[in-house]
Amino acid sequence: MAVLSETPDYVPVSDWPTLEDMAAGFGEHLMPASSKLAGEAFNHVFDAGLRILHRFVDGQTIHWEILEGDQHGLTGSAEYKAFEVRENVFFIDFYKPDFQEQVSLVLDTVTGQAVTCVSGFNNKGDERRTWTKFLHAVEDQRGSVKVYQPTDELIGKHILYRYTSRDAYEHIYLNRGTLTWHCLSGTENGLADTEQCKMLKLGENLYLLFWTETIMPVESVIVVDLEKMRSTGRFFCWDPKSQRAVHVRFGSYATKLAETTPSEVLARVRMLGTA
Repeated sequence: MAVLSETPDYVPVSDWPTLEDMAAGFGEHLMPASSKLAGEAFNHVFDAGLRILHRFVDGQTIHWEILEGDQHGLTGSAEYKAFEVRENVFFIDFYKPDFQEQVSLVLDTVTGQAVTCVSGFNNKGDERRTWTKFLHAVEDQRGSVKVYQPTDELIGKHILYRYTSRDAYEHIYLNRGTLTWHCLSGTENGLADTEQCKMLKLGENLYLLFWTETIMPVESVIVVDLEKMRSTGRFFCWDPKSQRAVHVRFGSYATKLAETTPSEVLARVRMLGTA
């Protein structure tokens, strides 16, 4: 069991570890991959006017083909990992080397609903950054596309995520678009920041959480299950120190530390005339 060190001080960015060093061993608490999708094929209609076929050849290989829309006829294959984060709900992750894009697909095989998160790189001045776009979809012949909606349900929650026996982080969700993270133990002990994020509700106590980091060009996509108290996901980034792409899949055990409603408290205080 990891032992918390003495309370750290502020850590300047120049002393931050490389992303590869930080992520070493992050797969320790990742749930086992699933081969349940092997042999299945899904024809999805996307809200961006695309129709894409994903065929799971076996437990390791996915074949994709754009049937309609931009880049019609484009096709390719990749190695994938699928994780059944909730019964019949899968987090699927694969890399498209010809495009330098990491694709994370959350797929509900019962409803046919899906959301795809695609991350890649672009240059902003002398800095290389990571971008992520979101595409919502539904399986063909299952009706119109239903977009997973932003949620307020994480706001005010203070959650501890244990990624390894060594690495633990706390998250505080401030509003729909902002979270704060702080490393309590591990390689990044003492590091903290506040980031732009996106929170979508996938189901009861099940959420898609995305955040983009300000200092390091990291884009993270995870599924948070507050019923099973687990998280499963990946980050994809350009490490400016090693000058290379870094992709890590990771999982965690989660513990809810607290839940606050500061806006309600503020409203009550104002009604009492004390602020």
